[in-house]
Amino acid sequence: MGELDAAGRSALVLRLARHVTARHDLDDVLAETFRCLRPLVAFAGGSIQLLDDDGWIQMAAADPPAAAHVLSQRVPLGTSVAGRVVLTEQPVYLPDVEVETLPLQRRKSVGNGTRSYLAIPLVADGAAIGILQVDSPEPHAWTGEERELFLAVAPVVAAAIQNARAHARAAMARAHSVAANRRLSEARHLVASVRAARRRGEDFDVERLLVRLEQVVCELPELGRAGVRLPVQQLAVG
Repeated sequence: MGELDAAGRSALVLRLARHVTARHDLDDVLAETFRCLRPLVAFAGGSIQLLDDDGWIQMAAADPPAAAHVLSQRVPLGTSVAGRVVLTEQPVYLPDVEVETLPLQRRKSVGNGTRSYLAIPLVADGAAIGILQVDSPEPHAWTGEERELFLAVAPVVAAAIQNARAHARAAMARAHSVAANRRLSEARHLVASVRAARRRGEDFDVERLLVRLEQVVCELPELGRAGVRLPVQQLAVG
């Protein structure tokens, strides 16, 4: 990074902000983050770890890519350096892991072969949602200026992650809304069919249609629990 002047670094940070915030898919946001970070600062490995719904931390992306079993691991906040970053919302820089007096469990969580370790909280909506972490096999791998660059891009990455999550929730809500409207339309059609069958005295068809109507109506609460506001409909068949 020594070849970059201040203007060059600023241009790369702006490029990262533009490209990362333009992505609306979470996987794209995470991949683009590392693609734009590589020209900014040298590091051997990096990861983005996010809190899950149960309050555990889990790796969401890594560069170089991590094995599937690593990505699936969930770690309690109290047993890792990453958890310490989330809980305190303060960055952790270990210039030389081998001389740090870390508890054994936290030392293991940093990774074998790592000498320098930097983890920065990803803060959005007033709380830490995870961390951006990089490491190096070299001790004292980054200057103060380089660490400041990571600090500068972290809020951009956190905002892009939350934006991608919001897009995913909106897309899911739209899909559930379409499904709910389809079920309601089918229910109205079945009500009309039941009434017609009753007028014709076709008791077998009435029973068959009522069974299907019951199935459709039972599916509507499931869609409502998924976060879709269902319109009030009168489905009486009397």
